Amino acid sequence: MTEHRSPASWWLFAIGLFAAAAAAQDRFAGRWTIARGDAAPWVGTTGAVDPAEVKRLVGQHVTFEAKRIRGPAPLGCDGPHYALENVPAEGLFQGGLAEYGDPALGADALATRIGFARRPIATLDTGCEIDFHATGDDELLFALNNVIYRLHRDAAHASPPRKTP
Repeated sequence: MTEHRSPASWWLFAIGLFAAAAAAQDRFAGRWTIARGDAAPWVGTTGAVDPAEVKRLVGQHVTFEAKRIRGPAPLGCDGPHYALENVPAEGLFQGGLAEYGDPALGADALATRIGFARRPIATLDTGCEIDFHATGDDELLFALNNVIYRLHRDAAHASPPRKTP
């Protein structure tokens, strides 16, 4: 049996998608700074990391805006399609942690070592080349060419400290 939807139901569906994208972008909106880049846990050979690329990226800014991501190549992007996803440790860095990480430890243990305390892991899918994984409200990680980079939210946009009960 074929399901028929009224035009109103399609509009509600479209509004729901737009609201989800806006919420994803809003959570991470603003300017971030690439604080550092460390060799990914799957790197086992000397020369697998390009120090010039790390030097080029560290200290640069990435700004998440509604219609674009401003940042150095390859992070800048016109027309991102934001989606917030919750991924398991095996899904980090487009599956790289599970596929190339230490099989004796497993992706979950490696994710904890990197700084991911909670599961699932909030991930900003931009529809562009790079996904960003949140270790908390004010730190995002992404992987590029065997390096895991840490972005820190600029102070003007940082989350207020949480009150402990």
